[in-house]
Amino acid sequence: MKAQFYYCLVFVLLLFACKQEEAINTKIIIAGQFENPGEETKVILYLDEELSNETVDQDGIFRVAFDSDESNTYMFIAGRNRIQLFLNPGDSVYISGDLDKLKETISLDGDRKAENDYLRAKTDWEMESGIANAMEFMKLNREEYFEKKEEYFSKQKANYENIKTSAELHPDFISLEEAYFEYKPLSYDLEYPMYHAYINKISQDSVDFPKEESKEALKKLDLKRTDLLNSEPYTSLILRLVQEEASAIVKEDTVGFKGQEGYTKARLMAIDKVLEEQKVKDKIFFIGLSQEMSYRGPVHLKDSYEKFMAENESPKLASKLQEIHDKWEPIMPGKDVPDFSFVNIENEPVNLSDLKGTLVYVDIWATWCGPCIAEHPHWDKMKEEYKDKPVSFLTISIDDSKEPWEKMVKAKNMQGLQWFTENAWKSEIAQHFNVNGIPRFLLLDKEGKIIDPSADRPSGAIRETLDKYL
Repeated sequence: MKAQFYYCLVFVLLLFACKQEEAINTKIIIAGQFENPGEETKVILYLDEELSNETVDQDGIFRVAFDSDESNTYMFIAGRNRIQLFLNPGDSVYISGDLDKLKETISLDGDRKAENDYLRAKTDWEMESGIANAMEFMKLNREEYFEKKEEYFSKQKANYENIKTSAELHPDFISLEEAYFEYKPLSYDLEYPMYHAYINKISQDSVDFPKEESKEALKKLDLKRTDLLNSEPYTSLILRLVQEEASAIVKEDTVGFKGQEGYTKARLMAIDKVLEEQKVKDKIFFIGLSQEMSYRGPVHLKDSYEKFMAENESPKLASKLQEIHDKWEPIMPGKDVPDFSFVNIENEPVNLSDLKGTLVYVDIWATWCGPCIAEHPHWDKMKEEYKDKPVSFLTISIDDSKEPWEKMVKAKNMQGLQWFTENAWKSEIAQHFNVNGIPRFLLLDKEGKIIDPSADRPSGAIRETLDKYL
């Protein structure tokens, strides 16, 4: 009798434990084994930002584990291969295949197999149909554009309806896919006039397209769908509405909303004007602010950051923004800078400390970066203006190799402090200063401490800051 009671008690406890684990399980696991992994092959997981970065071992085995409290569609990168994965908290997925030909050999087992097999087929059809090539797709004339768009979405919708009837799909996946079919075509239509004009080098006014119909459809967008805040097509349309309103605000008062900081202020006003639902406001506010903060840091976004943290009703978004903010803490104004080493155009070793005693205005750039090159005339003009002042104008290339840098510096006869750092984006200075977009400008004081880790461009308002510290 005692033994029977003991086994019953154990069964009840195990059952309770399983139910408890099911209720709180937020762990998602992606594991597997690849053939031909090569040396130092990485598997990386993205959702707005990098969530995990692991090295595949010599046998091709890998494991990624992370926590999430909601369903979402992630980007999984294995070597040069990109795969969309829809995952729900508690899911475990096993992926295998030959990395040299993963598209043909990939096998995915475990949870969400139906959803993720569908997503891979969807990606293949995007490529095959030509809709994935935005430049070629938007270049088409009106009739060809509508024909290709109709061909793509008709077949894709049929594929979706087929899998929806043949497999038990997760409700969140159904919601995201149906939002895709509802909002993505409109997104393409709204983008077409601008891209078509740009690609074909004609004015937007001359583009033959039912623009007003698209604009009217956008105005009818339901702006309260909190259930679709993980849908990129849906949020992109809201962002477009906010952007248009912000542009109108700036146009009415170009002096009061001058520069990037002025536009950021206008965008906040636009969000409050266009949106009513607080969680929708939070998401749209977060998307723009997190992107800006990842690129420029919190120095120039203090008011926006404090406004979001004070008003949001989305603790998870606030936590993510706090994480981005905290990453910049080691490089905030007043912090010391390590004595990084470089080589100059004469291939001589040089150090950042060589420039102590002057303000140091740093331009981190690369020869392939169009916006970087566009700043060069402004940079040269500033160097001339401040030639008699204690300011060092230092350019640091993060090109993958020296050759293109040396070639451009010599071909354009670029004068002054032209330095090169090894390892490009993974160089010490790029890592230290959270450089994830260029051009990036830094301003250091005479003691080598940080004045601004994301200073204004030469074409912007940097002179005011320089003059203040001179």
